[in-house]
Amino acid sequence: MQALRSKLTYANVISTLCLFMLLGGVAYAAGLPKNSVGTRQIKNGAITGPKIKRASIEATKLTPLAISSLDGPRGPRGARGATGAKGAQGAKGAQGDRGPVGPQGAPGSPGAYATVDNTTPPAFVGTHPGFTAVERPGSTPTGVYCLTPTNGTNITHPVASPDWANSSGGAHFIEPLAGGAVSNCKAGQLEVRTDTLQQDPAPIVPAPSNEAAFTVFVAGG
Repeated sequence: MQALRSKLTYANVISTLCLFMLLGGVAYAAGLPKNSVGTRQIKNGAITGPKIKRASIEATKLTPLAISSLDGPRGPRGARGATGAKGAQGAKGAQGDRGPVGPQGAPGSPGAYATVDNTTPPAFVGTHPGFTAVERPGSTPTGVYCLTPTNGTNITHPVASPDWANSSGGAHFIEPLAGGAVSNCKAGQLEVRTDTLQQDPAPIVPAPSNEAAFTVFVAGG
C-alpha cells in the first residue's frame, strides 16, 4: 500500500475520475428507453446536414414546404415522340335536322311547237303553243318563214321536221336557225328555212322552196 501511495500523483487521480465519469455518461445514454428522445429533447439547429446519413430520410417524412424546396431547375424539353397509330373510325353520327325549304326558282320556259302550212300567206295548222304568228319576209319570200314566239319562250335550240302530209313534192330539207340568229327575219323571231333537194341536173343540191310544210319544236327549260 505504501508503494502504491508513493506512485499516486494528482494527474493520475484526475484522469482516472474523468474516465469513470465518461463511462458513466455513456452508460446512462445507452440505458435510455426506446422512443424516449423526441423533438422536445433535441435542441434547435442541433441536427445539421452533415449529421444526417444519406438516404436515411424518406420523402414521406418531409413537410410539403421541405419537398418544394428540393425541386431543382426545370430541365430541357425532351425530343418529340413518334406519331401514334391512327385510331379506329368513330361511329356514324345521327342525321341532322332537315334544312328549311329554299326560295322558289324562276319559272322555266314552257317549250313551244307549231305546224306551219306552206300556203300564201303561211298559216298555222292546229294549235301552236309558244308562237303567236308566222309570216314570210317581203324581201326574201321563197323558202323563209319567220315565227314570232310568245314572251318567255326560249328559241335558242329549235328542232324542225317536214310535214309530209301537207307538203308538195317529196324531197325537202328544213333548217331552223339556232341561237336566235336571223338573216331575213326580225330580231327575236325564229327563222326557219325550207329547201327542196333538186335532183336534176346533177349534182343534188338544196334549193329554196315554198313547197314544204313543217313542224318546229322548242324544248322547255
